[in-house]
Amino acid sequence: MALTDIDLANIDSKPFFKSQVQHLLNILYTIYPEISVYLYVGNGEHGFELQNLPTNETHLFDIIPSDVPAIVDMLSAQAVESSFIQNQANSAMFSTEPDDWAEFSVISPMGEPAKLLGFLLTIFPKELSRETVSLTVFNDVAASVAANSITSNLLDSYKDRSDHLSVMLEVNTHLNVAATKTDFLFEITRFGKYFIQFDRAVLVLHPENTPEYFLIDSIEGDEKDLQQGMSYPVYNSLVSKVIISGHHFIYKKSNKTESEGIYRTGDYEDYPYDQVIGFPLVKVKNGPGVLVLESSREYPVKQSELAIFEMISQSLGAALTRFSLYERLNNYATIDTLTHLYNLRALKQRFEEELARAGRYQNSLVVLFLDLDKFKLVNDTYGHLVGDFVLKEISQIIRDSIRTSDIPGRYGGEEFVVIMVNADAAACMASAKRICAAVREHPFEVNEMSIDNKISIGLSEFPRDGETMQDLIQSADAAMYTAKRRGGDQVVKYEKGMVPKSRA
Repeated sequence: MALTDIDLANIDSKPFFKSQVQHLLNILYTIYPEISVYLYVGNGEHGFELQNLPTNETHLFDIIPSDVPAIVDMLSAQAVESSFIQNQANSAMFSTEPDDWAEFSVISPMGEPAKLLGFLLTIFPKELSRETVSLTVFNDVAASVAANSITSNLLDSYKDRSDHLSVMLEVNTHLNVAATKTDFLFEITRFGKYFIQFDRAVLVLHPENTPEYFLIDSIEGDEKDLQQGMSYPVYNSLVSKVIISGHHFIYKKSNKTESEGIYRTGDYEDYPYDQVIGFPLVKVKNGPGVLVLESSREYPVKQSELAIFEMISQSLGAALTRFSLYERLNNYATIDTLTHLYNLRALKQRFEEELARAGRYQNSLVVLFLDLDKFKLVNDTYGHLVGDFVLKEISQIIRDSIRTSDIPGRYGGEEFVVIMVNADAAACMASAKRICAAVREHPFEVNEMSIDNKISIGLSEFPRDGETMQDLIQSADAAMYTAKRRGGDQVVKYEKGMVPKSRA
């Protein structure tokens, strides 16, 4: 959809917001299939109103007052974090008796401690253990819903402005639905010139994991004297000042009075641009980044133009937050939290995709089924924490022993599966033997203990040993079990007549 095709007078941002919220909630339903999730938004009258979503069931009241114990605790908390609540203690929330649910729910506030937008309330089935619930997942979903809400509200507020801001509305609408950071920066460069003249736009990010540095993430325009991927310390520069203070800056070569540089100390002495303006992505101290606009000549900048670009930069910041959270949430849905390999659901999905591709193009495909030898003894002797340490180490050994194109996943417990695409059985047998040797020789050292481990591996090949995912895994499992019966610590290729443990 081109920006010029947008009906500015009649645009409605709410469908965008609802579809994005639904996408986020679907991630929760993927991770915890039997849950029920509800979105409540503050109604301005000291209560919270249930939002109409397709997944809502008749479990809760449409309006929850703010004097319910869980709401009181949420409103008085110093940090915006998800927490467990007792259903019976907060029965005023529920329109039906919670006898068939777990004793607890999770409430996930959205917004800032002093300015909450609302919350997510998640009800769990009775059979779900509290220990299996990761509050981090719910924190990330709630934060992303809040970011989408802020962007949606910005769009609605622009509709009430004069025609002077119509292009601003187009830019922000496109930012709200665009696909990549590159798209964002391109549109800002293309349409931003209606308001501020500049020759280059630079997106600077300030990562949470390295707060002492900022990174040149994207450049729209000439990369002279600046390269994508470069990093600089947050010290003694104008970009650093924006990050630290949360306020914009304007640099003009003709009247510089600062001792700092633009990106690093002293760089303005030979800098190719005469005017530079930096806008924070979020107007907070030590924020997530800066949008920098650079011009080859100086010109007056109106306060209204600065206000417009502050709005653009904040919309960009909200969109980048959404992208980052989507990526993290997708990892929760596809990656095993202990081993950081594919989880079973994602592994099966990738298996079906590669199997279809192999059948269509007559490519080779080999499956390894791996199982640690006598792992139960490790857990029983040293405890499950040590067992988890061993599984993490094994996962790293598997990753180091296969190609980047291969697909490793945790099948369950101490069992792993590797899908090896476009490789013949002989090459895959060599990789499997490397894994066996690496596990046998690896020093599993923890708590001043050294633990010996070995692994058995079965190998099956498409289409020789099966044409479906189930048949190939069953064949590889049968070969792995044969390896265990022969003493373990070896690789066995499937042959007819071998049977898996379940049928032995």
